[in-house]
Amino acid sequence: MKRLLTLLFAFVMSASLSMLAQEPAANPGGADKKTAKAEKKEAKAAEKGKAMSLTGWVKDQDGKTMFINDKDKQAWNIENMDAVKGHEGHHVKVKAKLNEADHSMNVEKLTMMRKAKQTAEEKQKEEKK
Repeated sequence: MKRLLTLLFAFVMSASLSMLAQEPAANPGGADKKTAKAEKKEAKAAEKGKAMSLTGWVKDQDGKTMFINDKDKQAWNIENMDAVKGHEGHHVKVKAKLNEADHSMNVEKLTMMRKAKQTAEEKQKEEKK
């Protein structure tokens, strides 16, 4: 009798684990919701003409200096290049006025993220590759 109960228990546990493995993740659209929220916030700030604080990377893409936002991974053209000169490849926080029409930004203030934050972000990107 003990043997039968043990086998029954093992069968029930393995069946429940296999069914659990087949279910989709609890929150598959979590990243999509964050992206949509970030885009909505950016659009609202651009509409009102307000400056917005964003964190991201200053990158050189196709001969243009771009700002890649951390939250929604969108690339923004930088109108005033002199404000970010020398910060290509750095993780920065910017306060900028956004222009949704041509997807550009006018940087008012730029601050570098601390060095530990820079290397941690680079390591995460390398691990994902």
